Amino acid sequence: MNRLDYAISLAMLCVPLFGATALPVVAAKDQAALLKSRDPKLAANKKLAYDFFRIVIRARHVEEADKYMKPDYIQHNPMADTGIEGFKEFFRTRGGPLPVADTLPDLVAVQAEGDYVTLSFVREYDDPINKGQKYTTTWFDMLRFENGKLAEHWDCQLKIAPSPPSAAR
Repeated sequence: MNRLDYAISLAMLCVPLFGATALPVVAAKDQAALLKSRDPKLAANKKLAYDFFRIVIRARHVEEADKYMKPDYIQHNPMADTGIEGFKEFFRTRGGPLPVADTLPDLVAVQAEGDYVTLSFVREYDDPINKGQKYTTTWFDMLRFENGKLAEHWDCQLKIAPSPPSAAR
């Protein structure tokens, strides 16, 4: 293969394949199995992360936040303030509380290592290429625990401009 053929072959690998379709992201069927670990600390941290998401995040029971979070909680999501009070204020504006679900229907996986737990979720979006269709991708939340309390959070949230107020009619 000469240099030109090699360069063309390499360039073709870098061209996005707009016609290609990834397999859809699918939620786990057995969530209880995701919470297990041979290491009791890892199992406990997985359960804390899972319950925190079910109760505080999804059901918006902000009054339960102190049970799960340290007061000096560190937030890396660019849309919410750091600290438990910043967290509470962010979620108070989201409505709620809602009934607490037994599971997280969009949960794909839970991984734990040391003080860190990562939860992976299915996210569905409108497809900008195939108008009128949807596609799935994965959302990740990583949590760090200290002494049984949530100390730090990361996710893949981007900044979103606030929606303009609707015009009065």
